[in-house]
Amino acid sequence: MAAKQKTVRKPKSADSSSTNAAPSPLVAITKASALMVVAGVASAVSQLTLSPVYGSIPASIWHSKAVLSCLLVAVVSKGALKNVLGPRTSRWIPVLAFWSQPMQALLFRYSASLGAIYGPVVTEALTLFPVLLLSIYCAIDLLDTCKISSFNSTFAEIISPLACYVTFSSAENFVTGLLPPLMGSNPFLTRSGLSFLVAALYAVLSPSALLLLILPALFHSVRLNPHFPGSANFAVLNQTLNEHNYTILERRESLTGYVSVLESQESYFRILRCDHSLLGGEWKVTPARMESGQWHPEPIYSVFAMLEAVRLVKTGPADEQRPDSEKTALNIGLGIGTAPGGMMRHGINTTIVELDPAVHAMATKYFGLPSNHTAVISDAVPYVASTAAERPGSFNYIIHDVFTGGAEPAALFTFEFLAGLKTLLNPTDGVVAINYAGDLKLPTTRLVLHTIHAVFPSCRIFRDHEPAQEKDGSDFINMIVFCRPVAEPIRFRQPEEPDFLNSRVRERMLFPRSSWEVPFTPDADADVLRRGGEAVLERGHQKSAVEHWGIMRMVIPAAVWELW
Repeated sequence: MAAKQKTVRKPKSADSSSTNAAPSPLVAITKASALMVVAGVASAVSQLTLSPVYGSIPASIWHSKAVLSCLLVAVVSKGALKNVLGPRTSRWIPVLAFWSQPMQALLFRYSASLGAIYGPVVTEALTLFPVLLLSIYCAIDLLDTCKISSFNSTFAEIISPLACYVTFSSAENFVTGLLPPLMGSNPFLTRSGLSFLVAALYAVLSPSALLLLILPALFHSVRLNPHFPGSANFAVLNQTLNEHNYTILERRESLTGYVSVLESQESYFRILRCDHSLLGGEWKVTPARMESGQWHPEPIYSVFAMLEAVRLVKTGPADEQRPDSEKTALNIGLGIGTAPGGMMRHGINTTIVELDPAVHAMATKYFGLPSNHTAVISDAVPYVASTAAERPGSFNYIIHDVFTGGAEPAALFTFEFLAGLKTLLNPTDGVVAINYAGDLKLPTTRLVLHTIHAVFPSCRIFRDHEPAQEKDGSDFINMIVFCRPVAEPIRFRQPEEPDFLNSRVRERMLFPRSSWEVPFTPDADADVLRRGGEAVLERGHQKSAVEHWGIMRMVIPAAVWELW
């Protein structure tokens, strides 16, 4: 009987198993790093896309905690995820990334129901966090192939997640700081363009036939997404906004956020928007309003007219006060330019310091900001510091109005910055008006007021409407703090007809009413906000930003905010 022949299996060649072979350590580390860098960019971009609908502060409340949760889930459930997801999990990441924009557009419609706190969490839970979870899982899996365990098992368990988190957070922080001054400079440096770019980078890192699944998402982004750059998409946005009786005149992605000008076709007003806040607005002139005596666009918000009351503060006998034509004014923060425009119309030599060039351009183009002023497109902190050192006492009036989105730039309310403003004021007839919005019951509001009183020896505070405490006990108001650099009581002269500039709103609101005055006595030895301690004020902004979000939803319909 012939001997049974044995079958000898040849070992698979490297080529036959190339799809399952472990990558070299260098390739694994490079791809894992690339995944985490793109994930960091995706995280920063996700926060940008949420800010027009929820505001930057509410969008960030739970963001960092949710990111850490993704990391912990990826680490703790690594084995289970491997069994469920199987090999080549990274193929699904670009698919999910490309579908993020259509998903966001759908979820934004429910922002009014979800609210400012939970809306961002729910939106990112269904868009960013699946992408982030898979990115972390795939990056850790790649690093595990580098046989770090041959050194120390405990070290091996820690080093991969730690390396992923450090790379991710470094990329996110770098991009978050890098992007603002670049936004809007080209179509890719927009919120929609960046989302598209992130998804494309994932596709380069993990190409596969599954990318066919992104075709509907691509079509939506390029043709139906109203925020994708292009005239066709802009027309889609206006077509949808018209259903809610609004028209968008212009929009720009810029340094401080998504800036746009909108008009109400029903109530006949025009507003300037930045993310989830209104920087100002005007009632348009209509035949009906002309019959009631309105011959010029009027400011919607009374606080801007009240800021002009710096001109009414008595700084000496009436016959000793210099005429407006011999005075100078500094306006920090522009909005639509109501207050600085009023200063210029009175013949006052006015300097405007505005951080965002888009805000200045739109105030000029759509709200009639006069051109006869000195425009300083810059951060106010270095401008005030350098000007105070070079030209102390150079301004008779200073208007400080930087409120936006439920918060103010904390650096502009430090003791050092306010002391710079005091130095800039003429010591004889200088007056400053500071607009601050907040809840009088919050310690952060008292911190700001204590800081102002620590710098200026004489101040009075007025709200912009009749006192009416809300049912929940909050008292979120716009307040104007009038101060002088000398210890003399602040008194206002009665306005005359030329002070009103033919404005009905100024006739009603220019003179501060005694019934609107806010009594405030500084606490003995109260803390003040110092440079370097801005985080204290920024943490307190969360509550006021959420309250402001609700107020904005009462002013403008939710659908308009959701459509950007």
